[in-house]
Amino acid sequence: MTFGVRLYPRKKPPHLLLAVSSHGFGHLSQAAPVVNQLRKLIPDLRLTVRAAFPESQIKKRIFNPDVLQPVADDFGMIMRDALTIDLSASLKAYETFHASMPDNINRLAQDLMNQQVDLVLSDIPYLTLAAAQKAGIPSVALCCLNWADILEFALTQFQPDDNGIQTNQDFTIESGLRIVDAIRSIYRKADHFLLPAPSMPMTTLGNTIEIGPICDPGMNQRVTLASRINNQIQQNDESWLVLVGMGGMPFELNPKNWPTHLSGKTIHYIVANQIAEQCARDPARHLGQSPSLFAETQTGLSYSDLVASVDLIITKPGYGMFAEAAAAGMPVLYVERLNWPETEALTGWLKSVAHCSEISTETLQRGDFGRQMQHLLQLGRYTPVPPSGNLQAATLLAGYLRVTK
Repeated sequence: MTFGVRLYPRKKPPHLLLAVSSHGFGHLSQAAPVVNQLRKLIPDLRLTVRAAFPESQIKKRIFNPDVLQPVADDFGMIMRDALTIDLSASLKAYETFHASMPDNINRLAQDLMNQQVDLVLSDIPYLTLAAAQKAGIPSVALCCLNWADILEFALTQFQPDDNGIQTNQDFTIESGLRIVDAIRSIYRKADHFLLPAPSMPMTTLGNTIEIGPICDPGMNQRVTLASRINNQIQQNDESWLVLVGMGGMPFELNPKNWPTHLSGKTIHYIVANQIAEQCARDPARHLGQSPSLFAETQTGLSYSDLVASVDLIITKPGYGMFAEAAAAGMPVLYVERLNWPETEALTGWLKSVAHCSEISTETLQRGDFGRQMQHLLQLGRYTPVPPSGNLQAATLLAGYLRVTK
């Protein structure tokens, strides 16, 4: 099955289809600033977003998408929690996914042509890129990682006795490496693969372009945030404001033993809504007698504004949080993320531009991180790192979408 190559220029508004990985919220927060910037360059751009996220989540990040397609064109890696890959489940899922790839590519290619898509931007589903290539539609990948390198790394961690997969007739390491090669081939055929700082090296692709960091920086509203928290607890004392965020994947947190005071100031932790709800239901998780735990929604601020308005962030290594923290000049205390190949690039970059420290997962759970917090709070903010990649990426994409009136 073959398709013709699109002809340019055309007189209708250009149509961009953005495909976003469903592996956590980081891919959406990475792609959104680029398409928002692109719309400033091309105001009549028609935008279709293909992503398996709630509509409300997408519209928090992307301004006025024309069409939402609630579809997942990839799954990335199946996770046990925010830090741990479920390797066995991931390998089996890739085998199943690739068994139906040819038919899915043909169907999606025809769909892209029917929609009159002019350019596909992928962060980083390779199925969508393959369909665009089949249909003769220009395609650009944008991401700090790619699934070929991630899966290849996972295979190197594979042990023969890992849940018995080595003897499973449906999957072998060799078949996994063939899948890696197939994924990498698709990424190589994209017109460009944009690497926002910080990214994995991706030296095997050959079509990469390095650009600056990408994010949607928040506004510093610390005075407003502190006032709202003080009003809720009916106090007016000076305090430390700490945002705890582990991304869109499940992560078990128990704040019971976390530090409650440093340098004579109360520490107020702002956590995900589900964590605050769990602590409210389970007294064993509560921070003693100190009213120091607040849900994100209690603040009335957007997440990006929270990142820019606190005194310190506790998080895991992840592109979106690191880029937004750096753009705000915000100190970061991050939990080690072992067995994830992107970690070295992320943490190495953050160390070079930010005030940051690393702790183990066990240290976080024990609450034995007061010394690291004290050090970072004393250092305070640093020179913000501007997200120069937003305009760099949008300008490149605009080159594919310019039309002659």
